[in-house]
Amino acid sequence: MLRKKFAIIGGDMRNVYLADLLKKDYQYVEIYGFEKSGKPWALKSSPLDFVLEGSRVVVGGIPLLSDNGFLNMPLAKEKLCFSEFLEKIPEGAHLIAGRLTQQVKEQLEQKKVRYTDLLDREEMAVLNAAATAEGAVGILLQEMPITLLGSRILIVGYGRIGKNLARLLHGFGAEVWAAARQYADIAWIEAHGYKPVPIHHLARFVSDMDAIVNTVPALVITKDILEKVRNDCFLLDLASAPGGIDFKAAEAIGLKVRWALSLPGKVAPMTAGDIIRRTIYNILEEEGGVLS
Repeated sequence: MLRKKFAIIGGDMRNVYLADLLKKDYQYVEIYGFEKSGKPWALKSSPLDFVLEGSRVVVGGIPLLSDNGFLNMPLAKEKLCFSEFLEKIPEGAHLIAGRLTQQVKEQLEQKKVRYTDLLDREEMAVLNAAATAEGAVGILLQEMPITLLGSRILIVGYGRIGKNLARLLHGFGAEVWAAARQYADIAWIEAHGYKPVPIHHLARFVSDMDAIVNTVPALVITKDILEKVRNDCFLLDLASAPGGIDFKAAEAIGLKVRWALSLPGKVAPMTAGDIIRRTIYNILEEEGGVLS
């Protein structure tokens, strides 16, 4: 079977490494929008028409769009509006990117372009959670005035990231507490050897913590809860927008807080790029397009 042509349009360093990894797999790859990546082979882009012409797989950033209808291209010298991109993407191509809006999906369907949202893929979410947890540990090591060994850390949310982070922190010798809403998760927290906290009882426990890490993408650590947090407690939010911490209230109280988004792409872009590569191959295999 003939190789597919991959067109990688924008995105951050994850997509830069993705392009390099695909080339090492002997795939046909063209890139656009990476002039500021620092990689010599990416300093000069071919025209968009050439990059997209004949492309069967088009890879965008995570998210696909930035504000105001432009593609997410932080490493490009120039902006590219989605309408121009849509006009030039080949009919029948498969767009693979992250956080596709309903409007974008409808426009792609009208153009007869297939699409997959990477953020809907479970295997990518699981592997990204592991990278996110490692990045979170790095931040805690930098920001906390004490060692992880012997510290008391509360993780809010016991999903993919929470589970990975709890395991890593426990390995460092931290006393791990984890808050969850569902009784099943509370049971798993206890079964894994951590201290369980019903999420509606957060206010009763936060005053004893050296650090609190939120993974829930909804406001759960409110002003009332923050007022019970110690002044030397470090707050870290790993959740996507809108986050789970009342940042304005934390700042007003004088608490040290950090919102760390897209950690895999920042702390381990090569690993994150490889996770995307593997996910793309899974997508193509599922549709019967095994690569040679």
